[in-house]
Amino acid sequence: MSEPQTTVLGTILAIAFGGSLLGIIWWMLHPPPQVSQSTAKATVAVSAIHRIIVPTTGTTYSEKAVELACRLGREQKAEIVIAYVIEVPFTLPLGAEMGKSEVTAMDAVARARDIVKHHHLPVITKIERARKAADGLIRLIKEFEADLIVIGIRPLRGITEKVMGRTSETVLRHAPCEVILDRRPE
Repeated sequence: MSEPQTTVLGTILAIAFGGSLLGIIWWMLHPPPQVSQSTAKATVAVSAIHRIIVPTTGTTYSEKAVELACRLGREQKAEIVIAYVIEVPFTLPLGAEMGKSEVTAMDAVARARDIVKHHHLPVITKIERARKAADGLIRLIKEFEADLIVIGIRPLRGITEKVMGRTSETVLRHAPCEVILDRRPE
């Protein structure tokens, strides 16, 4: 009967196997601290953000909302949908020419798209027509199956009771996704 031989490869495999086994045993004896159910739900909710809609109007506060959405979606590489809703008066058909509004919309969307591209996130731009901006935004949320909408609201000027406009208030009440309202300090 021949005597067993020790080879370099055999020794390396034995050490790797033993180290792996010890690592597994150490892991089993040191479980991570327990997390409350509410903390676990919040963590899952934030990590589930894959598509964020950001309405823009070309104002500084709406562009800050685009920046905030990019920061919120950075870790998940969330897709950012930049939306501009052209409010068409009831006296005109929805497809009517809205020359100045269309130029404003294209300019605002282009600036917001540049902010998103700076963060290297996927971006979609959409110019929507609606009778009311809130209705157009809610329709876009459903169309794109958005997980979140981030709305920039204008800073408070003077003493006023009304913080939100009609669009942000309606979206806050009726959106089928999470809503973040971002108000810059003065």
